[in-house]
Amino acid sequence: MRMLFILWLSYIPVALVCVGRIVGAKLAPASAAAWILAVVCLPWFGAALYVLTAWFRVPSARRPPVRLPFVEAVVAGGCGSRADARNRVELLNDGGETFSALISALHRARRTIHLEYYIFDDDRIGCAIAEVLLRKTRAGVTVRLLYDAVGSPLPSRGMLRRLREGGVEVRAFEPWRFPWLRPSFNVRNHRKIAVVDGRTAFLGGINIARRYLEGNELGRWRDQHLRIEGRAVSDLQRLFAADWVRAGGAAFDAGSATAPVADVPGVRVHIGWSQTGSTRRTLHDAFVAAVMQARREVRISTPYFIPPCTLRHVLCIASAGGVRVRLMVPARADSRIAALAGESYFGELLDAGVEIYLYDNGFLHSKTLVVDESMASVGTANLDYRSLFINWEVAAFVYDGRFARSAAATFDRDVALCRRLTASEYAARTPLRRAAAACARLLAEEL
Repeated sequence: MRMLFILWLSYIPVALVCVGRIVGAKLAPASAAAWILAVVCLPWFGAALYVLTAWFRVPSARRPPVRLPFVEAVVAGGCGSRADARNRVELLNDGGETFSALISALHRARRTIHLEYYIFDDDRIGCAIAEVLLRKTRAGVTVRLLYDAVGSPLPSRGMLRRLREGGVEVRAFEPWRFPWLRPSFNVRNHRKIAVVDGRTAFLGGINIARRYLEGNELGRWRDQHLRIEGRAVSDLQRLFAADWVRAGGAAFDAGSATAPVADVPGVRVHIGWSQTGSTRRTLHDAFVAAVMQARREVRISTPYFIPPCTLRHVLCIASAGGVRVRLMVPARADSRIAALAGESYFGELLDAGVEIYLYDNGFLHSKTLVVDESMASVGTANLDYRSLFINWEVAAFVYDGRFARSAAATFDRDVALCRRLTASEYAARTPLRRAAAACARLLAEEL
């Protein structure tokens, strides 16, 4: 009994610190009240839950206004990057195209290879790329590989040993060192970036894993990626350099590792990202801005749809205001809870006139946004709370009519493989399914 009293007494300063942090974080009133209740009524457990899941969700620092078009201003203000027209961009429409282009670029590398992936599997694709990396290090190329410690619990110890012994510099992002579990462990690096010789870059939804090429029990994986040459590569190079240092790697000069860019007009590209700190809301706010500036049509594909309230509201407002909004999500999901949580939002969207399509030709994993056939975004962020407010993500915003029309045409071809969800079908769900969706939504909502 005396031990319990001592534990309770020692918890008081911890609770006060947590409550002070919650109040100072300026959360929504309901969210703040829920966290305070958890901290006060669940000694130690409530505080631990808050520290591990929400301590680092701080408001974004305010930046001075930037006089640029709407989406550009949001990305420039959040990340400090600038759009530039000196780029060539290629849309890669599946794992086959992506791995072919990536491996070809790796073979041509002469100076540096930088890879940053949420998942780097020890399978047929991962081993093939590992062999290329080892071959390039023997040829004198500097190779750096950064993988997420949760997305890739381990590329096998044998693969890691071979890569390191072969001269590849390998770092893991936020590894779990039990029992020293840090609060930042909840933050994951969900980016997929490859930069070769500071000249060619790749980004998008495709990880280094066989399922993106051959599929799995869900069928073929439908995903998209970008191949970029030009000015935008330098932003991705600098982003990788910063992530590399954060993961404990030795600093290097990203500028000297970037190839010079010819002053030739091309495709206007803007690289944006989100991570802990002042850029935390950048991608979310950029997506909101893109929908707000739409005049005719918005096309969205995402594997997980658990939208923050602002994004959800602008989609409904745009649709109610006469903009055609089409949302494409998987008919079969790899996460049952995420799928049910996303389903709980469909009624509100359908009532506002949003068209919802269920992709039924495998598993949809692409993360794209096309607005008015004038702007398109391809990146790593899903439209859910974890991607938009917690994980480290990256996206390319392409302000080019020809590219946007190509992305729109690709979206339309995918829609032909979908089943449209109707309001009557949604209303006919069983009471048990409605209850399951409501419970899943409670787990998915940001507190």
